Amino acid sequence: MARANTQQRNQSPITPRSVGRVSPVLFLQEVIAELRKSVWPSREETARLTAIVIALSVVIGFFLGGLDRLFAELFNRIIFRIF
Repeated sequence: MARANTQQRNQSPITPRSVGRVSPVLFLQEVIAELRKSVWPSREETARLTAIVIALSVVIGFFLGGLDRLFAELFNRIIFRIF
């Protein structure tokens, strides 16, 4: 415990402006290094997943459109008939 405290006292104080500062060049180099580590999907997998997203979006759109139409009819027949 005593060593950790003595090591911290020898360091210069950290000012709020210097915390988290990285040069733009170093930042871009680190970004490129991290992107190279990433595993990118194949062209076929990207096309397949894109088709699934589009198909599900269309299905959900029709479903929500049907619910909207159903509630519009209910309001027209039940609520607006009273007035």
